[in-house]
Amino acid sequence: MKTKKYLLLFLTIMLFSCSENDDIPNQQSNLQSGVVISFDDDYVDEWFEVNNILQSYDWKATFFVTRFNQLSTSEIQKLKDLKSLGHEIGGHGLNHLNARNFITANGTAEYLNQEIIPMKTLMNNNDLSTTSFAYPYGARNTTTDNLLLNHFEIVRGTTYGSANPASQICFYNYNNLVFGLGIDKNYSHFSNQYFLSLLEYAKNNNKIVIFYAHKPVPSFQNNYETEYQTLIEICNYVKTNNMKFYKISELFNLQNSI
Repeated sequence: MKTKKYLLLFLTIMLFSCSENDDIPNQQSNLQSGVVISFDDDYVDEWFEVNNILQSYDWKATFFVTRFNQLSTSEIQKLKDLKSLGHEIGGHGLNHLNARNFITANGTAEYLNQEIIPMKTLMNNNDLSTTSFAYPYGARNTTTDNLLLNHFEIVRGTTYGSANPASQICFYNYNNLVFGLGIDKNYSHFSNQYFLSLLEYAKNNNKIVIFYAHKPVPSFQNNYETEYQTLIEICNYVKTNNMKFYKISELFNLQNSI
């Protein structure tokens, strides 16, 4: 008799335990599925041009800009124009430093003084203040995460490979550290069909997939270039399937709306 009571108690505990854990992925059950399309570096002219091509999809993107101190007046104005059209301008470091290596060699204070604080000051002074940051080279660790999350609301790392969508980490999971999958054509995992399969998984599971690119071009010639066709296929899928284009800062807002 005691054995049956203990078994019943054990099953009850397991039932409630499983129910609580099952709620974690279901936080997104009412979320509109969608995509974050982000771009890194300082290809401002190319970003501005591809916006003209993709505007018909009502797309929105996040442009993580580096070397702000080297941008021309025209490029800064184009960033302002992109922002006024509903896009987001994020930070990618003033000098495109490898955060992990630089901090190991020089310390956190020097990193902030060279890479983060002057970048934020310049962006603020040009009405382009940012709450988001993308790691140059995707170089990060727990130390850099903790440091930068004191200065930004959300930080984006990188991921690679063509894992099964269910195993990919390029989906938003209510965390202020997110990971984007590269869609430049030189990556070994490059496949428009694979990118669309991630979007399909996001659509079917109420998730948000995060992509990142560098230089958008009509036709691929060099590393770190994303062809217009890739972006058109992604945007067309999102638009056709009634998914949403998210900016990276909107993910932080979702996290705080739970």
